[in-house]
Amino acid sequence: MALCDNSVLTGQEGSIVFRPPGTSVCLRDFTPFNGDCITVDCSADFRVNDCVVFTEESGANAPDEIDVGTAAGALNGSSLGNIIPGSGYQASQNLSDVPLAGGSGSGALATVTTNASGEVDSVNITAGGSGYQAGDTLTAPLGAIGTGFSVTVDAVQPAVSGTMYYVVAVDGDCLKISGTKNGTPITFAGTSGGTGSDDSPLPAHLNMALCDFLSVCSVREFSIEFSRDELDVTVLPCAGETSGCDKLAAFRSTQAGYASGTGSLTVYFTPDQESVGNRLLGSSLLRSQSGARVKLYVNTVTDATGAVDDSSSLFVEAEISITGMSFSVNPDDPVSAELSFSVTRMISAFGMSS
Repeated sequence: MALCDNSVLTGQEGSIVFRPPGTSVCLRDFTPFNGDCITVDCSADFRVNDCVVFTEESGANAPDEIDVGTAAGALNGSSLGNIIPGSGYQASQNLSDVPLAGGSGSGALATVTTNASGEVDSVNITAGGSGYQAGDTLTAPLGAIGTGFSVTVDAVQPAVSGTMYYVVAVDGDCLKISGTKNGTPITFAGTSGGTGSDDSPLPAHLNMALCDFLSVCSVREFSIEFSRDELDVTVLPCAGETSGCDKLAAFRSTQAGYASGTGSLTVYFTPDQESVGNRLLGSSLLRSQSGARVKLYVNTVTDATGAVDDSSSLFVEAEISITGMSFSVNPDDPVSAELSFSVTRMISAFGMSS
């Protein structure tokens, strides 16, 4: 696809990819895996042939039959930087699986040791958590005495796709997966990373999600609009302050506040009940919109292999909630529907990431 360097964009270089709601679910790390079934919540909406990956979060242990990936923003042994040791802690401690608080993520655990002076001298990650960012400052309570300990995050791990599995059957809340499309379902033997018959204590969990976005080929057009709250930050003049002989009224001072985003997609119905476009339409009626996510490309640039090059493309990526759908049918026009959505979290916009 040609890059539009010197002309006004017409929209023909645009495209849309989508993650339907109900395709990112949290699971306990033992109980849901029973025989060849994975028991999922009723809000899940996986379909046969969906490609899925699993990640361990907040100290979870996947069943032995599952090869997991790494959650985005996880910490590892080389993630942590400068330690501020604090003081007054119990001397010569070796504390295991200490929850690290603060920063933009959650779920990280560490072994923390103190020296003979009651200062923290080492922090070793035992569970990477997810959602952290370089520059985060983390801390932890280390008993009833002592203050001041913190550690900075130097680097985090990007998401690793992990082993891909395919949904081969969906029967109510029973979902079956295989290592190949239309393959034999995996049977779980009842062993889960050494946890036996017990689920790891919350917030430990597994996340099961789609491998990648799905391309929506039946979208005619899309629109999106952003707005910001206007916050009044006007302050009264200091006592005794005069404004001289100013005949014009004083104006309020404002600053931009929280952002809101809304948009719409016009999608064609097709006879193919398995099309992503039809799945998108049906998603508007799901009770839970958790996991719904779109990339709206104004200009889609591909590399030599035909894969989309996000670094050169112009797009908006956001988690959304589908808020409505309308359509009409007549004998003369193709049947199309308009979906409306609201942005619940902005992930990336025109090269800027949250």
